[in-house]
Amino acid sequence: MAEAPAFTGLVLAGGRSSRLGADGDSGPDKGLVPFHGEPLVSRACRYLREQGAGTLLISANRHADQYGRHGRVLADPPQFGAFQGPLLGIAAALQAMPDDWLLVVPVDVLDLPADLAARLMAAADAAHPAYARTVDGPHPLCLLAPRGAAPGLWSWLADGGRKAQAWLARAGARAVDFDGAGFLNLNTPEDWRRAGVPPP
Repeated sequence: MAEAPAFTGLVLAGGRSSRLGADGDSGPDKGLVPFHGEPLVSRACRYLREQGAGTLLISANRHADQYGRHGRVLADPPQFGAFQGPLLGIAAALQAMPDDWLLVVPVDVLDLPADLAARLMAAADAAHPAYARTVDGPHPLCLLAPRGAAPGLWSWLADGGRKAQAWLARAGARAVDFDGAGFLNLNTPEDWRRAGVPPP
């Protein structure tokens, strides 16, 4: 049996956390907020290691010293400005990663499947990313991107594109269906309460 290709893991933690009440550098930085006693960024990094990631990158635009305890921190490419969306973090990681593949997870998505990397790797190829989809809809930021997707992504960003789903469609990405529960997103205070944890 052929050995699985090596891949780098990326945690997307570069947003403003505005739906939790953050404003710029004030308010909670979601990735550093504990969930059952463990910061979300720590949970995400542990998940990526369990998936088989050999290198861990973290897209973050503030608190780099705290995020740096968990992996190598990448800020958004400066030519586009900060807080312009998660695709900038993905572009920076594709440029910085030592491997040919990048497995991406948002810092605020929990209950991810144990076979995410394996199933996305089976669907992707050297030119086309693959991303997760459930009965609730697509999860475009739970994705595996090849190094070969980088030029098209940089071009998309330079043209003003910021929406992940639109970029994936342009890149010919393949959706992989995951059945059952999972992909619990902690965006709003209501999401935290539904998960049984008081919001930050």
